[in-house]
Amino acid sequence: MAVLQTTNTRDALIAEVRRRILSGELEPGTSLTEQGLATMFGVARPTVRSALQELVARHLVERSDGRSLRVPVLTDDDVRDLFHVRLPLEVTAVRLIVAQGRSLEGVEAELAALESLPAKAAWSDRVEAHTAFHLALVEAAGSTRLSRIYPPLQEEMQLCLARLRDSYPDPAELAVEHRRLLQAVASGNPASAEAEMRDHLDRALTGLLAP
Repeated sequence: MAVLQTTNTRDALIAEVRRRILSGELEPGTSLTEQGLATMFGVARPTVRSALQELVARHLVERSDGRSLRVPVLTDDDVRDLFHVRLPLEVTAVRLIVAQGRSLEGVEAELAALESLPAKAAWSDRVEAHTAFHLALVEAAGSTRLSRIYPPLQEEMQLCLARLRDSYPDPAELAVEHRRLLQAVASGNPASAEAEMRDHLDRALTGLLAP
């Protein structure tokens, strides 16, 4: 039986199921049942029900036929739609940062965390560090509303990054790409920063849609 390492059982269950989804341990399409999770983790079904409701709200779990729950299966159209929404938000963030000369200290800290991950770090840890970087980049733009609407999108975007694991035979390359992006933003050249952001997201989309 798996053991949850926290005093808040519901939050621990959310964190563990989320980790297993983002690491690929729970593959897209895997059925998630209250009884199955209750047995696996030794918790009450009401706790499981509450945790699953939260994961559905975060778009990390979906209803497959109106009732049963499963790990989301993202189609190519789903992925394209996510990137269509994501691109203008992050490009706007980059424009604001460069135009206003805003501090990138928080973004640098998150990139350092990504760069410091050991070679054998779990892919789910890289997903989390990657997400923290992009959240910090948007936060650096200083737009209250941009910072409000972007985080829920990143929850769902993490499902995409979970699928990119095979695109990085050398996991360190993920950090290298983000260092290149941050350098472009820090250059203060708006055209260069925006072009690198577009290229960065285009490379990710291409990797996700590759056969």
